[in-house]
Amino acid sequence: MSIDILSNLKLSTNLDNAQREKLFIEDICKRVQKNGTVIYLLRDGNETFGFIALSVSSIDTFPSLQVDYIFVSEPYRGVPLEKLDNSKTSTYLIEFAIEIATEIQEQVGLRYLVLLPDNDRLQSVYKDMGFQVLPKKEWMFIKL
Repeated sequence: MSIDILSNLKLSTNLDNAQREKLFIEDICKRVQKNGTVIYLLRDGNETFGFIALSVSSIDTFPSLQVDYIFVSEPYRGVPLEKLDNSKTSTYLIEFAIEIATEIQEQVGLRYLVLLPDNDRLQSVYKDMGFQVLPKKEWMFIKL
């Protein structure tokens, strides 16, 4: 599975970052096979903009939809795309995750969309999207 996904993505041009991205993608693909993580590819024809991996988790006792990984192909990072209504790929993927969470919210009592930012820059990006930091944790959430 990871080979199929990797063949359509453009990893970072920095070799160290590309290797790290490859390892993350391989790990996510293993989670799909073992734990029920679901990957949603964002494509247009043969063009793959990126993907988001989601799974069910909880904050304390409240069911949550967890963003396990967001990946944006190198050429589309930080670039608003006309095909995505002039949204950046990462923003589009987060909005997609919020839509999914909202759709299943009533069925399972979902309360939050949660994620763990990889760095401080991403934490700032997610704050701008409306996410809040969990007290005493690095995880962030948005209430549905």
